[in-house]
Amino acid sequence: MFLSFLISLTGFLVTGVQALLIYFQGEGVCFNDGCQVVESLTIVDPLIFNIVGFLFFLLAAIGTNRARSGSDIWKRFISLVLLAALAAEAVLFAFQILISQVFCSYCLIILALVILVNLFFGLKQLFKGFVIFCAVLIASFSLDYTFNSSDPPPLESGTMAYYQAPDSQHLLYLFFSSTCDHCESVIELLQDNRICSINFNPVDKITSFSFPNAEVKPEYKPETNLHLLKTLGIDEVPALLSKEAESITLFKGEQSIKAFIDQFSSQQSTSTIPQPTLQIQEQMSSSSALPLIPEDDGCSVEEDCLETSDQTSQSRVN
Repeated sequence: MFLSFLISLTGFLVTGVQALLIYFQGEGVCFNDGCQVVESLTIVDPLIFNIVGFLFFLLAAIGTNRARSGSDIWKRFISLVLLAALAAEAVLFAFQILISQVFCSYCLIILALVILVNLFFGLKQLFKGFVIFCAVLIASFSLDYTFNSSDPPPLESGTMAYYQAPDSQHLLYLFFSSTCDHCESVIELLQDNRICSINFNPVDKITSFSFPNAEVKPEYKPETNLHLLKTLGIDEVPALLSKEAESITLFKGEQSIKAFIDQFSSQQSTSTIPQPTLQIQEQMSSSSALPLIPEDDGCSVEEDCLETSDQTSQSRVN
């Protein structure tokens, strides 16, 4: 039980620090963008979650310490509390698999701490916890969470800046990252070819942005953009969504986007590029052969793109 006590103290410190960071800075520590996606799908503020976790680990530390001293009442009570916490973590774990479809690294750390506290509380506790955890997962996987679900948030809620092109019915959505050189190259090309209206939808928080005649929105939700890309099976940026009256096309990768922009700008009207359905393209076909797209043609939406030591993207987006 001594290890359970130490792990409870660790969880107490981790959740306490996280709660302070959220309170004073507006966001806590997370090692991927999955935290933003998960938080966008919950109705409880992350600060409340961490305060509850803080109190739980405090109670667990006190309870395991009293149980080590020989208190049978505390041993039984804290055993129930630990099992309840494991059941709650099983629900959150299933939620990440079935609903958000992306893992929150911080949530997984808390899950690991709860499992370890139960593990070192005794073999009997471990067996009970395993049964409860599996039961919750089985029940969760047997349910259909998509039935009668609410409509997803509009894509415009993830738009950080908007450029309105004169007399243009063609709308582009650019999904990009502040640490992606490929994204910066695409933005520069769009600046030189401002033939369409453009919505700029970043997958992370942007502190400053520059694009001629673009209107910057005071608030936006990057998690909306992350969730859409995950739903479409896209795990890299840049990605460009081209929306016309009767068609939607999604281009993936710097070279594919540049090929589309170059071809589109050379046409007299958008009707010469018909796209009847939603498509995900890595390379546009044209009358002239295009070079094969290199493997390194984008940046992961979950990690910083550190392709070069001098990040040119910081000159425009950061």
